Amino acid sequence: MIRWIINTLNDIRDALGGGFEYYTARVIKLLLKERGIDCDVRANVTLPIDGFKEIDIFCPEPLIIGEVTVRLRSREEADNEIEKLRASVDAAERFTGRKTHLKVIAVEFVPSDVAQYLMSRAKDEGIYLIIGREYETQGLTA
Repeated sequence: MIRWIINTLNDIRDALGGGFEYYTARVIKLLLKERGIDCDVRANVTLPIDGFKEIDIFCPEPLIIGEVTVRLRSREEADNEIEKLRASVDAAERFTGRKTHLKVIAVEFVPSDVAQYLMSRAKDEGIYLIIGREYETQGLTA
């Protein structure tokens, strides 16, 4: 029974994450439209490179690449997300033969201290950052 509950909760988490990917694609499309760029931003694209490379957010022209996650809990997880984005950018640039116009990381839930760290890293690396909700971890136990 416990295994079934865990699997069900994981399925719900994955479904919510998928929704956040489509939401992020829409936000990026509107952001670019405000800048005068019409782009067909897609969610969950698989490129036939290095076997297959799944990319959460993709637009071929101009090249937009993004990674989307429901939650980051630590600086280490934030660093891992940046590494995933780098790998996606590399794969997409090799596949399309184009240079990336915009790199995006979107996080739905993140502790405030991790959000501040991620904002700093994103600024240093030229990443457009979307944060859904920050929360304080004071008083919470793991």
